[in-house]
Amino acid sequence: MRGVEDYLEEIKRLEEDGDRITATVIAGILEVSLPSASEMLKRLAQEGYLTREKAGTILLTPEGRRLAHTILRRHRLVECLLVDKLGMSWHEVHAEAHKLEHAISARVEEAMAQALEYPDYCPHGHPICPVDLRELSKLSDAEIGTTGIVAQISEKGEVLPYLDQIGIRPRVQLIVKDVAPMEGPLTVESEEGVTSLGRELAALVRIAPA
Repeated sequence: MRGVEDYLEEIKRLEEDGDRITATVIAGILEVSLPSASEMLKRLAQEGYLTREKAGTILLTPEGRRLAHTILRRHRLVECLLVDKLGMSWHEVHAEAHKLEHAISARVEEAMAQALEYPDYCPHGHPICPVDLRELSKLSDAEIGTTGIVAQISEKGEVLPYLDQIGIRPRVQLIVKDVAPMEGPLTVESEEGVTSLGRELAALVRIAPA
């Protein structure tokens, strides 16, 4: 059964991505039934971690956001540790970090941050500090001729190896060479060559101005 921290963590991820958060969305991400998700969300609301609007949208309270950020910070520090100190690849550490994040104390969290020299972002480009001041845009919204640096990739573990395989990685510069009409795929060029990716996949990649 998914716990309180798992729910708050995923809600905070969706909030960071600017997505609308509902019980149905949460149930799908956590792979639980809608009744189970609704029951847990009701409990979290009663405990003061979130509110639910009449339209079904879920919003974190300040206390819920604080706890969710703590969980995410520990998760992202573990990812940095696995990549920077243990030599694992950026696209394979998300699931491993999820296994470890709940066992980390505040003392270990601070020791990790100090050993890593207080990184600003995880290997996928997500902020470790509470506020991200960068102006990022979705690759799926880019026009022909846009040049940008891959700054952030959604932590959907199943797509990360594929994106790495086609050369879409954090800190890589991309040039949008073509955008097919009617929500068709984008063609982008990087130092590894030219590749195409669908709009749904491109929406998981955020770029910063080159």
